[in-house]
Amino acid sequence: MKKFLIAAALVAGACVPMAAQRSIVNNPDNKAYFGIRVGGEVTCPGKISEDDVSLSVFKNGGGVEIGGIYNIPVVANFYIEPGLKFYYNTYSYKKDLLEIFDGVDGVSIRKFGMRIPVMAGYHFDFTEDVSLSLFTGPELEIGFSAKEHYDGDGIGNDSESVYGDDGGMRRVDVLWGIGAGVSYQHFYFGVSGSLGMVNMMSNSDGKFHENRVTFSLGYNF
Repeated sequence: MKKFLIAAALVAGACVPMAAQRSIVNNPDNKAYFGIRVGGEVTCPGKISEDDVSLSVFKNGGGVEIGGIYNIPVVANFYIEPGLKFYYNTYSYKKDLLEIFDGVDGVSIRKFGMRIPVMAGYHFDFTEDVSLSLFTGPELEIGFSAKEHYDGDGIGNDSESVYGDDGGMRRVDVLWGIGAGVSYQHFYFGVSGSLGMVNMMSNSDGKFHENRVTFSLGYNF
């Protein structure tokens, strides 16, 4: 009897860390949920390249996004997470490029639209309250409005659309995102980067891509 109790204790002791390991990578309590997200972003427009020449034209800017996600468990802790978000961001031309234009002090691009990300990820549940997620996936971005805004003593304040044949910029972009997020109980904090995969110049032989880094706060229901 004594040997049986000792053996049972050893088996139970071995099962505790194994069960803990299974819950980290394969939590049996996984279920679908909605979440809200609010983010601040750094817009990082790339160089304009044409005929093997690249020129750094833009300065980094900033913006915000707000929306929601739906987290869908697939197998173990692997999940698919589609979302819908609305954004507003800006970036501007470098000052030294404007010196040739009299009376122009600044030119900025101001954009508003929506995003449809579809992320695939895996979360590691270290405790009942703390979880780390790693994710990647595509994101469709559709611009509702994009204005090139001019400031200066000689021209006052003026703006014109950069979409359409005259504007020269595409309205639709596809980006590839990769990031990580930490959840504590229902609260969420994440950092992600997105690389533009579409040439945003529509009416020239040049190439230009929009990229960004996003810092997100959220709540999961």
